[in-house]
Amino acid sequence: MIAATLATLFAPGTLPAAGPPATSPEVEIKKHTTGKEATVTHGDREWFIHIDVDDNRTMILRTEADKGRETKNDAEIVERPMSNAEVDRIITDWASGITSTLKP
Repeated sequence: MIAATLATLFAPGTLPAAGPPATSPEVEIKKHTTGKEATVTHGDREWFIHIDVDDNRTMILRTEADKGRETKNDAEIVERPMSNAEVDRIITDWASGITSTLKP
């Protein structure tokens, strides 16, 4: 009985691949009183977006970091307030774009 179990566990093709386990990106989205922000983390890399909406305009901040060091920082101002649906679409499209580039 034990021999059959061991043979099944160690049969060719049942052992895990060598190397570190593959990790999928982690996505965290937070709602704020004036907008939303999202963070995508994958290993030592991190992407961040913050959208802030007031009565007159919308501010969008995007940053990228690798091993804790900021590698990219972009700011954009839209001269009108965006709707909640627009903010949601931007956050969703941004997160989907980042995660789709990380998959093999």
